[in-house]
Amino acid sequence: MEAIKRILVVMDSSTDHQASLVQAINIAEKTSATLELFLVAYHSDFVSHWSFSQAQLAALQEEYIASKRRWLESYLPEIKAQDIVVKIDVVWHSDVSCAILAKIASNDFSMVIKSTKKDSTINKIFFTPSDWQLLEHCSIPLLLTKNIKQHSYYNIMAAVEPDKVDDNGEKLDIKVLQEGVAMAELFDASAHVCHCFQPIGIELWQGMSSIGMSSVGMNYSLVNGDFNDYKDAIKNHHKEAFNELLSGFDFEEDLTHLVIGTAEDKLPELVKEHDIDLLVMGMSNNGKFIGNTIENILDNVKCDVLSIKHDS
Repeated sequence: MEAIKRILVVMDSSTDHQASLVQAINIAEKTSATLELFLVAYHSDFVSHWSFSQAQLAALQEEYIASKRRWLESYLPEIKAQDIVVKIDVVWHSDVSCAILAKIASNDFSMVIKSTKKDSTINKIFFTPSDWQLLEHCSIPLLLTKNIKQHSYYNIMAAVEPDKVDDNGEKLDIKVLQEGVAMAELFDASAHVCHCFQPIGIELWQGMSSIGMSSVGMNYSLVNGDFNDYKDAIKNHHKEAFNELLSGFDFEEDLTHLVIGTAEDKLPELVKEHDIDLLVMGMSNNGKFIGNTIENILDNVKCDVLSIKHDS
C-alpha cells in the first residue's frame, strides 16, 4: 500500500453529520495525511429562470458558492486544532461523480472518502448513482463510509478471487490484500481475508460429459465420476489457489475464510458473523467483482467499503 498523503473528503451539505470527514480525520491522525474538503454545489434555479437576467443568475450562483465555502470553513478550526493540514474547494457542477472524477484527474490524491446515504423511510443504507459511478471509474482507493458504528475499525476483511485466468486479476488480489493489511495495521485491527467460490450444480455437471472434454477443459474422470468427488476436487483447487495467494502474507489461520457459495450470498453473512467494520474489495474496469454486479453485494453488507481499482 502506498503511503496515504492526501485525502479528498467529499462533503454533503444536506446533513449535519459528515461521516466522510469523521473517517478522514481518523486516518489523517494516524498517517499525517493532508485533507481537502470538497463540495459539489448546484442549484437548478440559478441556471435559468424567467425572472432573472444572465448577469443576475451569475451573481446568484456566485453567492451560492460563497455560502457553501463559508459552510466548509466552519469545519476548519476543529480540524486544524488536531494539527491536520486542511484546505477546501467548492465547484459548480450538476453531476457529483463527474466533478469528483475531474478533481481526482487533476490532483495527486491518495484516497477518496465519501459517505453513503440512509433512507429514513425504510431504515436502510443505500448507494447513490454517484457512488456506483465512482466505484466503476475511480482510479484511486475509494472509501464509502456508512458510519454505522461510532468508532474506528476493529475488524477488516479483504475479499479476493484467486482463481484468476490472467496476471491482472492476480495483481488486483495482491493489491487488495496489501490494502487490507495496511488498513488493519493502521487501526490496530484484526485482518481477515475471504474467498467465496461456487461449484456448478449437479444438473450442469451431469451434462458435461455430453459436450466433450476439450470444450469445458475439465478432467475426464471428474466429469464421468462421482459428483461428490467433483465437489471435493473443486474445493481442493480453490484451497490451493487461496493458500498460494496468501503465501506472501501473514494472516492468522482462523481469520482466513474459504467459503462455498456465491459472493453475493456469502459476503454479507461473513461481514455479519465476524462483525466486520471495513470490507476491502477489488473492482474491475467493468464495474464488477467476481462476476457479480457490485450492487448485489454492497447493498447487503452493513459496513464501510474500500474499493480498489483494477490498474488500467
